[in-house]
Amino acid sequence: MTGELYQMCMLTAAAKSALFGGSDFEYEPIAYENKVEFLFLDNIKQCGVKDRTAKAPEKWYENCVKKGLRDIKLIMRTEVEDRRALGFANTSQSFILCYFKNGEITAFVPRWEFDRSKKKWDILYTEYLDLIPYVKPYCDDNTDDFREVLIEIEDLAERIDCGGFAKIFERARNILDGDEKLPEPKLPMPRIPQKYLPLFYAADTADVFGAMGSWNDSPPYLAHEKGLDTEYEELSARLLKNIRLAVLYAVNEWR
Repeated sequence: MTGELYQMCMLTAAAKSALFGGSDFEYEPIAYENKVEFLFLDNIKQCGVKDRTAKAPEKWYENCVKKGLRDIKLIMRTEVEDRRALGFANTSQSFILCYFKNGEITAFVPRWEFDRSKKKWDILYTEYLDLIPYVKPYCDDNTDDFREVLIEIEDLAERIDCGGFAKIFERARNILDGDEKLPEPKLPMPRIPQKYLPLFYAADTADVFGAMGSWNDSPPYLAHEKGLDTEYEELSARLLKNIRLAVLYAVNEWR
């Protein structure tokens, strides 16, 4: 999973946990972050918030609560035109949707910029009104479909001599089914209930889409050499869709 998407999972889960669980908003910065800021719409001043820019995630949540936050969702497309682009910044096509008590719905969209002097990232979330789904999104538990595609793409990986990827897909399936312990987190863990962690970490483990060295790199050519282009494309699209559906369910569908 990209850092961009992982951060949105953490922010959404932290806000949901505080909003519905009665706990404090808790967000642990990731090592590669320099600044995380949030630019609100002009009308925030009408809601009792003095500054349009929140200089930290905690301030963002505080300002959203002052505006009357009543629900929050992670939104992302489950199908993309070019999976090869997913290894680069600002390509996740995802954002955080906030629902307010006055009926307003706004989207916070991230923009990542690399600070070469500090060798860390500056992230600015900007609030928009024109990205809102007409119907409040809901995701079902896709565990069975996710398991099925993991089995099929593991088999494909073996047939195109990509044993390393086959092991990754097998491990993701074992995590999903509880046959393997959850991986030791290399990043701060999102504040989602224990029940949803296997699905989340199976999705994180199976997300092999990126740039050099990823499932987008040599596997398509190896599949082509064996006449398996169509199977590679179909299974890759299904895998990405189920990874993203799993993340959406694990992050969004609890209170």
